[in-house]
Amino acid sequence: MTIRFDAAWNNVIEVADDASRIGLEVVVLRDILGRISIFVDGDTSMSVSELSEKVNRAAGNFAASKPVILASDLFDRDAVMKSPDLITISTGPGPRKLSFLERGIVGADWTRTNEPSRLRRAALYGFKGGVGRSTATFMLAQHLAHLGKCVLVIDLDLESPGVSALAQDFNDLSEHGIVDFLVESTVNNTEDLQIVSRSQVIQGENNGEAWLAPAGGRNLSGYLAKLNRIYADLPGDETHQPKSFSARIDEAIRSAEDAVTALSRTPDVVLLDSRAGVHDIAAVVLTQLSSINFLFGADSPQTWTGYRILFEQWKIAGKARELGEKLQMVSSLTPDKDRENYLSSFRDHAQEAFAETLYEETDGSQLDAFNFSVDDVSAPHSPLPISFNSDLVALDPTRQPNWHSQQLIQAAFKDFLTPAADLILGYDQ
Repeated sequence: MTIRFDAAWNNVIEVADDASRIGLEVVVLRDILGRISIFVDGDTSMSVSELSEKVNRAAGNFAASKPVILASDLFDRDAVMKSPDLITISTGPGPRKLSFLERGIVGADWTRTNEPSRLRRAALYGFKGGVGRSTATFMLAQHLAHLGKCVLVIDLDLESPGVSALAQDFNDLSEHGIVDFLVESTVNNTEDLQIVSRSQVIQGENNGEAWLAPAGGRNLSGYLAKLNRIYADLPGDETHQPKSFSARIDEAIRSAEDAVTALSRTPDVVLLDSRAGVHDIAAVVLTQLSSINFLFGADSPQTWTGYRILFEQWKIAGKARELGEKLQMVSSLTPDKDRENYLSSFRDHAQEAFAETLYEETDGSQLDAFNFSVDDVSAPHSPLPISFNSDLVALDPTRQPNWHSQQLIQAAFKDFLTPAADLILGYDQ
């Protein structure tokens, strides 16, 4: 019988679990092609050849060429046995420990977490594109500036920049942008690199102001060549420590924050307009760089299938609560017709996705459990609505410079802006 990808993984996990029960530390590793091996640490009387045969039978063609490796034979034992991406499944009694490690081309950052930033950073993300995320980022920046806040907008949709064109006319952009910083930083060449400009489109009130760090600035020469070189982790050498892609993105954001601080004042809020889909930038932003994540979507099977994939990964990694508490759903294409029924359906489907993946099981007696009833308006699954407006489809801000002031546009966002700002600011207004 042919053993497929999922079955091979589950089968080997069972073999590894049996091996760990004799008091061993066992790590199951899957490489970028899906081939599986297990690493064993500890004194064992178990025959390596016997265990290898079990892994071969369990994984079929997905078994690695060397299915069992002793930690003592590794050149760098800690690279596997103490990897920061190691996810523990079970421990004890004694030295027994079973963990797994994924070595994929993309995806590792979806389960990594960092200490929160010193500033309020809010990410706006959609599993699918075309849900009005960039427009909402602009409207939220304008709302916060009207509250007197200093807002920094960072366009991290590097393959398809959107909010940059809304928040600033091209001639008013900074000379360079985030992509330039990521390229120049690889050779320590970021001194005097201009990557922020004060928005001339967003006019705040009560000393409020908005700044923009675009994906690319006025100098778009070689943009694709730069884009092709930004996603790698940087290896270390005699003079430099290794630097992960997530650390590089964080460094770019901090540089923009520091630039605004030097030119005006420390930003009260940083809005991160994230790349859509299962993308490395989105992974870094949602798990490591933000303090709250607004998840955009329509009430459709594609939306809930996509978010279940993401939530399930967090659950497997043991990060369900840590990351789930940072979420807020946004119904970004809410129709005016039958609006309440639509939002009710959106809320029900969101709650199902959360309950199956992120919410903790409870009998009602655990007051601190991460779990919410379907109709709890404070729950992360309860959506903040943005009304669908056809005027925003194919919007050209150069032809409609005051589009954001139109009454219909303001009405579309009125139920989103105030509660979103409250969540970001922690009601500290």
